[in-house]
Amino acid sequence: MMSRPEQLIDEDDGFGLDSPFGSGGAQAKRPDLSGSLGGRIGDERGAGAAAGPQRTYTSGALPGGHHSNTLDEPILTTIGRDFGKVGRKTIQVLYPKGRDNALQEWDLWGPLFFCLSLAVIMSFLAPDQQASAVFTGVFALVCIGSCVVTLNCKLLGGHVSFFQSVCTLGYCISPMAIASLVCLLAHRIVVTLPVVAVAVGWSISASIGFLAGAQLANRRLLAVYPICLFYICIGWIIIIS
Repeated sequence: MMSRPEQLIDEDDGFGLDSPFGSGGAQAKRPDLSGSLGGRIGDERGAGAAAGPQRTYTSGALPGGHHSNTLDEPILTTIGRDFGKVGRKTIQVLYPKGRDNALQEWDLWGPLFFCLSLAVIMSFLAPDQQASAVFTGVFALVCIGSCVVTLNCKLLGGHVSFFQSVCTLGYCISPMAIASLVCLLAHRIVVTLPVVAVAVGWSISASIGFLAGAQLANRRLLAVYPICLFYICIGWIIIIS
């Protein structure tokens, strides 16, 4: 007679060798656990990437709303295109009839150019010992004033982008820059005063017209007053120079 421990061992061995679910008494096949785990994961990722949708961009549909690929174009082509945009926006400010909302696509190259032009011309009008101070003051006045006017419009609930408003105010300085150039060429108050007055009115009219979409029905006067004060201060500096 077998002892009880030997019977338990034989029963366990028999259960492990013969599977009750096998057909014809065949032994159960164990899964192959060989291979590299990293290699299997890498294969699965590669298969998923190959099966997934691939996004391709054509020249007519690029991210960001661009209509052409500008990464490989010559630098002179890029500069020429940017100068063309600045010129079109400047013409739209100087001749606002028939606006096509060109300033909706904001940039800071034009405002920087007109701000520097105005500051340089004003430094030429100032005495030699005050040229650097006048340049710094005019440049700071234009930059800080544009930001303050924009923040005032935003705090009043205006629906306008910050940089779009700064861009509009910067481009509307172009009549002031032209007036300062006329003052540099003609040092007579008879010529300076009417030219600067027309330039101030032109700048105010253009900036108010472009910012009309801010939707300030009941607070329009509170938004227009800082704009008028901003350009009047610049005009007054041109006159006293």
